[in-house]
Amino acid sequence: MKIKILFTIGILIMQVSYGQECLNVKFKLRGYFYAGTSQIDSTALGGFYEDKNKPKKLTPEISEYSKSNELELIVKTDLKTEFKNGISGFKIFIINKSDSITELPAQDSRLYLKRQVFYKNEWRDVEYLPSSWCGNSYHSVFIKPNEYWEFSAPCLNGKIEGTFRFQLFINDNLTIYSNEFSGSFNKKQLTKEQGYKPIGIMDPYNN
Repeated sequence: MKIKILFTIGILIMQVSYGQECLNVKFKLRGYFYAGTSQIDSTALGGFYEDKNKPKKLTPEISEYSKSNELELIVKTDLKTEFKNGISGFKIFIINKSDSITELPAQDSRLYLKRQVFYKNEWRDVEYLPSSWCGNSYHSVFIKPNEYWEFSAPCLNGKIEGTFRFQLFINDNLTIYSNEFSGSFNKKQLTKEQGYKPIGIMDPYNN
């Protein structure tokens, strides 16, 4: 985030502007959607990373984004934000307007949520989810009725124009998709993974 301080006729004005650069990369981005939980997973082995981004109570404003009475995945590209390190982004919401609590699988609080692009008449992943070799990484997070999660995602910039969506895996019988939106990407984002190097012997991720 860039901060400019201006002085005008005895008034101190602080201008805050978020980074305007979109990501221009030649690999699939590693999954970055982390979610806390409204309910403890009593069946998990324990020892996993617990994120603080817990579901919030649904407000009238956020409720307007969803027109369904089910769990819904909403992309709001008009809600600009800073993803991180000067990278421009937009908001994504998971909204639960159903009458029941929903359980979602996670790895160290990372949801099974990734971006896809429609390319050559099929939906292709441009993001990927790493795999942990440690069973303790695997658990569930929960969202109660009339709650929502809020996330940020980076905007992409590349040589190929395309139509995008996000895919959220919930269980073997249910996968949901966001609304579609426009953008651009590079061809290598369809095949090459970002990659990752473990930071220690206790780090259970190699990709």
